[in-house]
Amino acid sequence: MTINLKEFNWEQIKQTFWDLFIQITTIPSHISGDKEIDLTQETLWLLMANIAFWFLTAIMVWFILMLLWKTISVFR
Repeated sequence: MTINLKEFNWEQIKQTFWDLFIQITTIPSHISGDKEIDLTQETLWLLMANIAFWFLTAIMVWFILMLLWKTISVFR
């Protein structure tokens, strides 16, 4: 079985990836201080905000899994 890479719609794959990765597009003014930051114009801020978002999401998932594991181990 051979995979023909030309059959993939790379633009659609790239757009889907960015839609999944980019969850935060603006930082409100009450968080950033004096003005709202449009992350679509500030690419470094966009990268940092989304890394922080996914890092916190991963920590929350890890915490829930550890809590579930501890709960299951108590009832064994």
